[in-house]
Amino acid sequence: MPASPPAPANAAAASAPAALAPEALVERHLLAVWRYLRMHGADAHEADDLAQEAFVVALQKGAAALDPAATAAFLRRTARFLFLRLRRDHRDAVELADAVDELWALDCEHDGGDGLLEALRRCVGELQGRARAAIDRCYGLAGWNSDRDAAAHDLGLQPNGLKTLLQRTRQLLRACIERRTR
Repeated sequence: MPASPPAPANAAAASAPAALAPEALVERHLLAVWRYLRMHGADAHEADDLAQEAFVVALQKGAAALDPAATAAFLRRTARFLFLRLRRDHRDAVELADAVDELWALDCEHDGGDGLLEALRRCVGELQGRARAAIDRCYGLAGWNSDRDAAAHDLGLQPNGLKTLLQRTRQLLRACIERRTR
């Protein structure tokens, strides 16, 4: 790779966006790529590793010189490929990835998921009683980090009762989020 890009051959090339420095590229796109990977089902450590790998590929391929929307799309496609490669033994991974891409395009592409996350925070904040306690304990909110059996015991439920409560609560949250984002 040359030390500096060649001079533009025409006026259209001269108006192309300048390549972002690696730090600026990461700062601009990291949170969105990380959220995108989490939506695919990557755990936090996988999302960290895959996002880092996606940025390495983007820098190697010159995606930093693209406009921000094209760079974001390149990073998402790369992250998707890397995630699917990681999950190649899962038959439904591609189908789920397609659904995530639809959801991302609908709700997250314009703001990197900030609006969806804010809607989720507000909806969780509206939960009360056992539903709120179950979400807090099972998803590590409010300082809790219990496994499901311990959470069920703490809430006076059988494990299947907690599972049912969580399913109903997730349905309530989904409906609340849809009302707030549509």
